[in-house]
Amino acid sequence: MKVRTDIIRHAKELHTWVGITSGILLFICFFAGGLSMFQHEISRWATPPAQSLNTIETHQYNELVEKVQAQHPETLKSFQLNLDSKEFHYAPMQWKATTEVKTDEHSIDLHQNAMLATLEQDGTLHVEQENLSKLGWLIEQLHETAGIPGTLGDHTVGMYVMGFVSVLYFLALMTGLIVLLPTLVKDYFAIRAGKNKKRFWLDAHNVIGITSLPFHILICATVIAFAYHDVIYGAIGGLVSKDKPLSARPPAMKVVEPVEPLNVEKIFANIQRQAPEYQISSISFNNLDKPEKASARVNLYSSEQMLRGDRFDVMMFNPYQTQPYRTNNLNTHATAMDQVIRSMFSLHFGNYGGDLTRWLYFIFGIGGAFLFYSGNILWIESRIKRQKNPKLAPVQQRKDVRFIANLSIGACLGCVFAVVVSMAIGRWGSLANLGLESMNHLLVYSYYLIFIFSLVYSFMVGAAKALPELLLAIAIVLSLVAPVSFIISLIASTPMTLWWIDLITIVFALAFLRFYQQAKIRQYNAEAGAIWSKTSL
Repeated sequence: MKVRTDIIRHAKELHTWVGITSGILLFICFFAGGLSMFQHEISRWATPPAQSLNTIETHQYNELVEKVQAQHPETLKSFQLNLDSKEFHYAPMQWKATTEVKTDEHSIDLHQNAMLATLEQDGTLHVEQENLSKLGWLIEQLHETAGIPGTLGDHTVGMYVMGFVSVLYFLALMTGLIVLLPTLVKDYFAIRAGKNKKRFWLDAHNVIGITSLPFHILICATVIAFAYHDVIYGAIGGLVSKDKPLSARPPAMKVVEPVEPLNVEKIFANIQRQAPEYQISSISFNNLDKPEKASARVNLYSSEQMLRGDRFDVMMFNPYQTQPYRTNNLNTHATAMDQVIRSMFSLHFGNYGGDLTRWLYFIFGIGGAFLFYSGNILWIESRIKRQKNPKLAPVQQRKDVRFIANLSIGACLGCVFAVVVSMAIGRWGSLANLGLESMNHLLVYSYYLIFIFSLVYSFMVGAAKALPELLLAIAIVLSLVAPVSFIISLIASTPMTLWWIDLITIVFALAFLRFYQQAKIRQYNAEAGAIWSKTSL
C-alpha cells in the first residue's frame, strides 16, 4: 500500500514522541494488567492456607447468620455472605469489625480488621480475624494507576493520568500503523537477528504491535472511557437532559409490615429462580436494622455472559421485599445501549469465555509490556552515536539518550523487580504463617522501596550496568520462590495451594536468566562509549 512520503514522515515523528512520552507508564500498566487477570488467585496464593475457613452447604447459611448475630451484634446491621465467589473471599460469612480504620472508597483496609466466620463439622461457630493478603489488589492498582498515588475527586490521580496517556497511546497506535503500512506484508513476520540491534528491536516491535493491534485499540478506548466516565456522562447530561440525571434512582421498595426475619436461604432461592444463568458469588447486606432502607448487593458470575464488573454482574434489592427482584442490571435483561456499555467493561476486564480468555489476556498484557519497552529501546538504539574509527576517542552520547536509557531500565525493570519481590515476600510469609498485623503494609512499602531503589540505582551506575544486574536480580528472586516455598511448607507443615503459580515463576526465572545472558553479551561486545558498554560512564 502506497502512502505519501510526507505523511509517513510526520506519522513517524508523532509516533516516536508520543510513544517515548507514554511508554514507561504503559509498560507498568500492561505488565501489571497481565498479572491482574489472576489477581484473586495471587492474593489467595499469598494468604495463609489456615485463613480459608470451612465451606458450608446452602441450607446452613441461616444457622450461621443466627449464631453470628447472637454473638456479634454489629452484624445485625451489615455483613457479607460468600457462596461460590470468584474473588478473594475465604469464609462463608464476613463483616467489618467495630474497630475498623476509616478508609475512602478508593483505598483498601490494609489493617485487616474484617472478621471471618463459618460452622465446624459439629455445627459449632468458628470466628477469627482476617489476616488476608492484598497482593492481588496491589497489582491491580498498578494496572489502573501505574503506581501513581493519591486521589482527585472520585478517582485516583493515576487513573486520570492514564486516561490522558491513553490518548497518546491511541495516537501512537494509529501513527505506527501508518508508518508500517507500505511494508506491512513484507516485514510482518520478519525478525532479523544479528549485529544490527536496531533492526531486531524494530522487527520485534512491529510484529507484536500489528498482531495485537485490535486488542490495544480495545484497551485504549475503554481506558479513556473509564478515566473520564464522570466527565463524559456530565457532558451528555448537560446536552441531552439539561443537567438532569441520565438515570433516576428507582423509588424505595415498600416493605410489608410486620417485617419477617431475614431469611438468606429464601433469598438464594429467589435469586436463582430469577437469574438461573448465573452463579451466586456473594451477597452484601447493609442497613438491616432499618428495613425500609435495607439493601442487598448480589455479585453473580457466568462465563457465558458479558459481565459489568471485574468478575461479576450485580443485582440490587431490599432483602425484606416480597416483590420480585429487579434484574435490569444483568446482561440477560440489558437494553441495547447497556449492552454496548457492558461490552466495554467486559472486553477490558476479559471476564468472558472463562479461563481461556484470561490466559489470552495474560499473554497480550505481557506482550504489550514488551511492546512499550521495545519502543523505548528502539528510540535509544536509533540515537546512539557510534565511533567508526577505532583509533579515535570514544564518542560522547547525548544526555537525553542517556536519560531515557536510565529511566527506561530503572522504571521498567524496577517495576518487575518490585512486583517479584512483593510476590516472594507474600508467598513465603503466608506459608510461614507469620501472622503479621501489617503484612499488607509490608507488601506495599516493599514494592515502592524496591521500585525507587532500582530507578535511583539505574541513574547512579548507568543503564549499561543496571540492565544485566536488575535482570539477574529478578531471575534470582523468581528462581527462589518455588524451592523456598517448598522448604517453608515442609518446616511449617503448611500445604502449598495454587502451586501452579510457583511453577510459572520458574518459567519466568529461566526467561530472565536468558535475558541477563544476552545483556552481558551485549555489554561486552558494545564499543567503548556506547550506551550499553560497561565503559560508557
